[in-house]
Amino acid sequence: MASLLVHDDNGDRTVPLLGSITIGRHSKNKVVLHASGISKQHAVIRCLDKTYVYEDLNSSNGSHINEIRFSKHTLVDGDVISIGHVRLTFQDSSVMDDISRLVTFDQFDAESTQYQERIELTQVERFLPEREVADLSMLRVDYEKLRMGNELLQSIGTERNLKTLLDSISSQLIRMFMADRCVILLLNAANEFEAKSVQSMDAMDGPIAVSQSVLKEVQSSKSAVLLSDAAQNDYGQESSLMMMGIQSVMCSPIIHESKVIGAVHVDLRNGQGSFTKKDLQLLGGIVTYIAMAVINAGLSRKIEQEAKMQAQFERLLSPSVVKQLVAGKIKLDKSGETRHVTIMFADIRGFTRMSQKATPKAVVFMLNQYFERVVNIIFKYGGTVDKFIGDEVMVLFGAPIPMDHQEDAALACALEIQQMLKQWNLERHAKKKGMIPVGIGINSGEVVVGSIGSSQTMQYTCVGNAVNIASRLTGLAKAGEVVASKDTMQGVHAKTKCEALSPANIKGLDGKLQAYLVKAIAQSDSYHTTS
Repeated sequence: MASLLVHDDNGDRTVPLLGSITIGRHSKNKVVLHASGISKQHAVIRCLDKTYVYEDLNSSNGSHINEIRFSKHTLVDGDVISIGHVRLTFQDSSVMDDISRLVTFDQFDAESTQYQERIELTQVERFLPEREVADLSMLRVDYEKLRMGNELLQSIGTERNLKTLLDSISSQLIRMFMADRCVILLLNAANEFEAKSVQSMDAMDGPIAVSQSVLKEVQSSKSAVLLSDAAQNDYGQESSLMMMGIQSVMCSPIIHESKVIGAVHVDLRNGQGSFTKKDLQLLGGIVTYIAMAVINAGLSRKIEQEAKMQAQFERLLSPSVVKQLVAGKIKLDKSGETRHVTIMFADIRGFTRMSQKATPKAVVFMLNQYFERVVNIIFKYGGTVDKFIGDEVMVLFGAPIPMDHQEDAALACALEIQQMLKQWNLERHAKKKGMIPVGIGINSGEVVVGSIGSSQTMQYTCVGNAVNIASRLTGLAKAGEVVASKDTMQGVHAKTKCEALSPANIKGLDGKLQAYLVKAIAQSDSYHTTS
């Protein structure tokens, strides 16, 4: 079941998400928050076909993820939403249910627990040179560690999916040590062990018991430990292991750069024999390879995400800017930040009617030709393609890279696009092809820019009322026109030729908006970005 962890001045509490719930200051809400910055009806979380969607109900102070304000967001496990100074953490238990139900955590009496063998992993990380090994049996043990470690790495290959990787490792450990069960646990953000993989040689007749006391011991001592059941203790009582149905257990921390990141638990059930000191030595050597595999899986995922991000910027930024990004000369702040940006929308007029008269293939071909020409002009003036929305393109000037005279660049870019279309439409008319009429709207203002999306897909974009106004201005622009707001015109440095339009009512804006029909701008090199 999914739940919402609420953290406010009253502490932490968990609210199960049974259907849709409302959030706000009013007592009728399912989640009542008595804090500043919270509206009476602040937000709602709706359950739509096992997917949970958070929607801000036009609250005064809004809802934020990573300081980025949003109105609607599909929740994924671990999302943290801030409203005022209250934090809401979405927890999707279905992500872990299949694994967590297979493990129970029991508590040993720490004082009475006797460890049969113990190996400090800091002493087994280094393999001694052959000439320094006096004991031939230890040389054999070290060789076996290397052989088993190599076999383990070969079996997992270059697997990047963490769940698949850990399941493969668990299966290998069961085979290597002829164990009955194996549990691999990783530490979460709260420094608690979470079972990530559970494997058994035979069909499981119940959950595997893992001792919290033993996990705490291996974490604090950074040692691998071995326990075996002695049937009864000095007082004739059954041991903790026997009550858990275990004959022998080995538990080792997974360590990376001197930091414990997880643990491995392997056991033999009652009547199946016991592990030996040699087994513990081998496990202590193998966990080094497990740590490498876990860290590499995380790094591979990070590299893959960064590669996707770079590929995205290569499509959206001018080549000269991408070169600087790759060279490290420009750093992009991937977190949210407030920035003064100029936003431009270019929209094809009558596109729906136009597309109905042509085949889908012809429509896509035409759009690709159109966007190819438009994007080349956008890059010329240092603009960033935020997104393509059907036949419309949204462009940013001043983000992600700050630029001087961004308003000038936006107007010059828009006018050149219209000039290009004028010439291209003449060519299309000569070939008896339809015209491509475009209206362009431009606005400037404070917005929040950053990478927005889910854990699986992110996009660098901007949100804010200034974006909405730019979009509305595009609706005012007729074919061949460039319409800019007063805020944009006030930031222009070059001489322009423009005409004031009648103040218009804009949805989402109090009062009427003054806009201008821009006809010309004096050319300048100050805002050009040449590739």
